[in-house]
Amino acid sequence: MKKFVLASLLVASSLIASQYATTVKPVYLDANSKSVAGKLLPTNAIDVLEEKNGMVKFSIKGYQNPAVSNVIYYSDGQRIISLAFAKTKAPKFELIKKGENGSWDEVKVEAYTTSGDFTSDLNTLFETSKKQYQENCSVCHALHKESQYTANQWPSLLKSMISRTPIDKKDEWTIIEYLQKHAKDTTKESK
Repeated sequence: MKKFVLASLLVASSLIASQYATTVKPVYLDANSKSVAGKLLPTNAIDVLEEKNGMVKFSIKGYQNPAVSNVIYYSDGQRIISLAFAKTKAPKFELIKKGENGSWDEVKVEAYTTSGDFTSDLNTLFETSKKQYQENCSVCHALHKESQYTANQWPSLLKSMISRTPIDKKDEWTIIEYLQKHAKDTTKESK
């Protein structure tokens, strides 16, 4: 009986532990919807609340720019996208802390995505992205250090050159998120 209880607790705790998408994932407003409401970008921590019938109910915390109310960002003041909803969708954001003096609001939202393509090991995900970046982006020029650019500069810089590399389209956002989260202006507390 003790083994069964312990196993049940381990399974339950694994369902509420932080997970990280390994690829861009579709997001839905409810478990039965067939209409994609947004996209969850890789390397962003979510708390899995429930998994049933191939769907995952999750919550995610982040920052919301008052001028862009349909996006949750990884950190305050930087365009590191964690989750983006279509402008025509209306998720219910929970305000955690109101931003003051130009700071963005800290928010939380619950939504749904498909099962699979998650990991609890962010370091391995970052190491894979780092390796892809180093192997592919040093072919044409000297490799830029991750800290050479700001978080807001990395997406356009990488996208301007990625077509000249063999990097698969499905890995593009994982590499961008890796570079942004290791940029010169990304705080160490948020890494």
